[in-house]
This record gives sequence, structure tokens and C-alpha cells, in this order.
Amino acid sequence: MDSLFEELFAVDSSGALNFFVNNLRDTAGNEPLKEDETLYVASILAHYAQTSRADTMSIPSMANLSEVFDGFILHTNGLSDAEILEIGGSQILLFAGFFRDQMARRHNVKWYDQVGQSMYEKASHYTSDLKKRALLDRMSGSFPFWTHLCCDVSRQCRDNRLILRVN
Repeated sequence: MDSLFEELFAVDSSGALNFFVNNLRDTAGNEPLKEDETLYVASILAHYAQTSRADTMSIPSMANLSEVFDGFILHTNGLSDAEILEIGGSQILLFAGFFRDQMARRHNVKWYDQVGQSMYEKASHYTSDLKKRALLDRMSGSFPFWTHLCCDVSRQCRDNRLILRVN
């Protein structure tokens, strides 16, 4: 196999994280980004980019917002587990953000922006870690910004699919 393809296939978690951090920053342009939020969002995108839907060690990515609705919204009235709420919010960030154009054909992504905000807000209330509480609270407030920025990153990746930088 030639070295170009070896490089493309050999993306580790650090490379995936750097890819998304750099692309979030580049796409934001002059828009000021909070460093911890940027790293957090990039880590979500990198995680789901490298996690199989068949993963049994953690909660894998759902297939779409319908599955997110069924798994995190429909049957979870009164949910008070910070970790589950954060995972639900991250799945919404992935689908209503990075896959926004595709999801908008079948779902009201603006409504999911509100649901994601709510999940992060609830997660911030239930977590005992003060630093994480502050991050999740800020993510709640900036959730629509991040979904739109992730959508823009996705569009950039599609438009420039032959010029992707991994490092």
C-alpha cells in the first residue's frame, strides 16, 4: 500500500482530536472560541469518528436523531444522571451539528438544539465536579453556536474532501 493511504488510514485518537480542533478553529475564523469548549466539542467529534456503532464498551453513536429521541428523550422523563444527560447532549451535538444538513431533511434540528441545551443544563446541575459543571453550563448556553459551527466544519470537509489535513 502506498504511503499516502497508510497515513490516511493510520489516524489515532490524537490525530482525530487535532483534526477537529484545527478545523473548528479554522472554520470559526475571527469568532472568539473558548479553549475548553473547543477541546470538548472536538473530543466529541473525534470520539464518535473513531467509535463503532457496534461498540459494547460504551454507549455507541446512535444512527440518527430518531434513535436519539427514542433512547434519550422519549423514555427518560425525570432523568437525573449527569453522565447519561451529557451523552445525550453529545449525540445531539453530533447529529444536529456535524450532520445537520442530513438530519434537517427529516427532523426539526432547531428543536433538537433546544433539547441539547436542556440536556447540558440538566447535566451541569447533576454533576458534582465543579469544573465540569461550569463547562456543561457554558455548553448549554452556547449549544446552538456549536451545532452551527460543527455544521460548517462538516460542509468544509465535504467541499474540500481531497485536501483534508490530519496533522
